Amino acid sequence: MHIIENKNKHAGKTYCYASECKWNKVTKKYDKPRISIGRVEGEPPSFVPNKRTLELFKMEADKPAELSVGEKLIISAIITKYGDEVREKSKDAIIKQSVDMSKTARAVFLGPAMVFGDISQRYQLQQMLIRAFGEDNALTILSLAWYIAAEGSALSNSDVWLERFENPAGHSVSSQEITRLLDSMDMDGMLTFYKEWVAGFEKKGEKTLYDLTSISCYGRNIDMAGWGYNRDKEDLQQVNYALLCLRNTAMPLFAWPLDGSISDVKTLQNTLQFLEKLDYNPDCLMLDRGFSSMENITFMLKKRHTFLQAVRVNAGWIREIIDAGRETRLRPDSMRKAGDRTYYVSTTKCQWVTMMKTNKKGVSEEVTFVYICSNAKGEKYSAKENEQILSQHACTVHVLFCQDLVGSQWDSFMGKLNAEYERLSADEDSEPASEFKCYFVLEKKKWARKRTVDFNMEKILQHRNLYAGHTCFITNDKTIATAEQSLEEYSTRDYIEKDFDEMKNDLDMRRIRVHTDGRMRARLFIQFIAEIFIREIRVRLSLSEECKKMTRKQIISHIKGIYKIKFTGKYRDVHPELSKSQRAILEALEIRDSR
Repeated sequence: MHIIENKNKHAGKTYCYASECKWNKVTKKYDKPRISIGRVEGEPPSFVPNKRTLELFKMEADKPAELSVGEKLIISAIITKYGDEVREKSKDAIIKQSVDMSKTARAVFLGPAMVFGDISQRYQLQQMLIRAFGEDNALTILSLAWYIAAEGSALSNSDVWLERFENPAGHSVSSQEITRLLDSMDMDGMLTFYKEWVAGFEKKGEKTLYDLTSISCYGRNIDMAGWGYNRDKEDLQQVNYALLCLRNTAMPLFAWPLDGSISDVKTLQNTLQFLEKLDYNPDCLMLDRGFSSMENITFMLKKRHTFLQAVRVNAGWIREIIDAGRETRLRPDSMRKAGDRTYYVSTTKCQWVTMMKTNKKGVSEEVTFVYICSNAKGEKYSAKENEQILSQHACTVHVLFCQDLVGSQWDSFMGKLNAEYERLSADEDSEPASEFKCYFVLEKKKWARKRTVDFNMEKILQHRNLYAGHTCFITNDKTIATAEQSLEEYSTRDYIEKDFDEMKNDLDMRRIRVHTDGRMRARLFIQFIAEIFIREIRVRLSLSEECKKMTRKQIISHIKGIYKIKFTGKYRDVHPELSKSQRAILEALEIRDSR
């Protein structure tokens, strides 16, 4: 047993820890657990024991037989390091503490414990975390999640908050202890929790939302960090963060960090494979245009996922459907009102067909295409000569045209073309992105030093005249039978966008300050647990007339203000009267005041 002194530059204090190296037979490495024992302060420097150490010296004086071997070693190491006068100072401190306790009272802030504790019990979070990570780590994870939900600040600043507010761990957590916790949270424990967590929502039959955001990070040793499309426009490496949540309440179901250099399209299959391992099949997966590709749609249909996918209008197969339904959308009776906008709609039954086809060279290749059915019943595609159907799946495509969207969509489209033009002009070896390829003409003349980059105006005008202003969805969900329903269902995706915005701006997730992949996963897992508390509070308070207009900061401020005055000795605790807002919050959350 030896003493380690660690100077905290931010706090301006030197903290002391008792440490002992132990050989771990499982990891084949030395574990170096640390126990906080106090701090060094003053001039000349002297050791000041913390509450835990004072209790050890008190036991040594009153009940030495009850001390464990480890506790005796800690006392011996302290005396060896700082001298025998520490024992005498500790006795004086114990006597002073006893006198103070008999005369004074203290305020115990228990609002977060009342609210977050009730939510933990409601969803059995503590029990799930214990089964996944063990009791000590589970209580620490829960305490740090409470802190993030309340303060939205870096984990390294949690010690002061945990000292002030009641929490599951019952004590503060030093930055060194947080680092050890993040290192010990392995992937198996996280997936164990997720499997149990999503199982509780499987029978509810609610539609689910899936989306992705980018998180900037400062760490240099994070393998999954990469240079990609940074949504926050920051010149930092990033990881992609995938989030799945319920459509009606936006309660988070599953979240996972992914490689920061890959595009949205390529992340979907990875996430669905994760969910398959968790034995969870979303009732209806709702996806934005970023995930729209023939590969993703084919994958979801083959795996029998139910989905509603927004589709980019630049794909050849969707343009065929837009063209096929144009006459229907020109009819006056196709007009539909949605909010303050007018849409002209058409619905087309299709078969998503995958087959082996022999080309002119006699080579057999796999081909996927969309067959437009000739009637509303959606007849199946019949194979022709040299074709062998591997699979075909019925699906419906809803197309909506809005004149008000033409201008905004055209501006966005032209902005993207300009950015692509600048990229192609600056890099001689670059190729156009697949979605913009048809809009550029790249040419290098025989004796020219550089290639020329120009716009294909014929294709651009075609896009402007035929496809701007269209919103398209493909679905195999039988409950989404009309174009209006698809638009109404999709509009609820606003939930997940707000969640990402809140996580980044209010819950300290814009830039992550960790330095390994394992710590990144663990840090974001704690963030996920914190989001459960925030989402439960927001959903329940949105049903209360008195609370629904409060901001998150106002709600948390009222919760943190709930306290009791705790007297030591024979006096009973005093419970100050709750404010009107505090009572309204507890009533909306269905929490009884049990102070």
